[in-house]
Amino acid sequence: MELSIYIYITLFILCSLIGFFGGLLGIALGAVRLPIIIFLGVEPIIAASTNLLAVIFGSTAGLFPAIKQKRVPIKSSINIAIPSMIAAFLGGYFAVNMSEFFLLLIIIICLIISGTVMIFYKAEAKAITNDKKSRFKELLVGVLVSYFGGIVGLALGVLRVPALVYFLRMNIKTAGGINLFLSVLVGVSAYLGHSFSGKFDYILVFCVVCPTIIGMYFGSKFVQIANQEQLRILLGVILILLSLFMTLRLL
Repeated sequence: MELSIYIYITLFILCSLIGFFGGLLGIALGAVRLPIIIFLGVEPIIAASTNLLAVIFGSTAGLFPAIKQKRVPIKSSINIAIPSMIAAFLGGYFAVNMSEFFLLLIIIICLIISGTVMIFYKAEAKAITNDKKSRFKELLVGVLVSYFGGIVGLALGVLRVPALVYFLRMNIKTAGGINLFLSVLVGVSAYLGHSFSGKFDYILVFCVVCPTIIGMYFGSKFVQIANQEQLRILLGVILILLSLFMTLRLL
């Protein structure tokens, strides 16, 4: 696969901006980055593995400010982490044998669901519950989101954050912090699954991962002053529009 220098430069700039807004929301925004990479001519399976690397390193960069701001409750994070990692690895492993059509179809479905959720869900600041029912919901949310995210090369924080808010009554900033922690672990597991394809473009990795790291680090530092509601709705609209463009490509 050969891309022009202009494509690489475009990706570098766009990934910097996406990373910054992702840091503000506590979401790696792979659901925005992945369709753009594919639009620019990258094979879906290569785009998926590259996007996962951006998720891993970008979320790590955003995680450090989140820990300092005490937005990452370790106990709630660990409860979801292990089953989510297993599910993400399996999703990434089986994605290697999936046709491009079905891979794009799953991406489109994830974009539509993610966009709809981000537009309409309401984030309310409530105390975190810790009963058996809540722990079961944690596991269910973590496994389902991570498995499908592993298939398409996404951490799917745009689904996980609303789920944590809705099911576990977390405020959006705490949910964002937990999501950054999970995105690192889930991203590693999904990437290991995708690594069996053996398809990589190292220049592409540099142009996607490096600006994502820088953008998410600085975005996470400014999270306290960001208007979360406006960013959430804007993100939802962008995801819906991306799903429409992806549908046109599929047809």
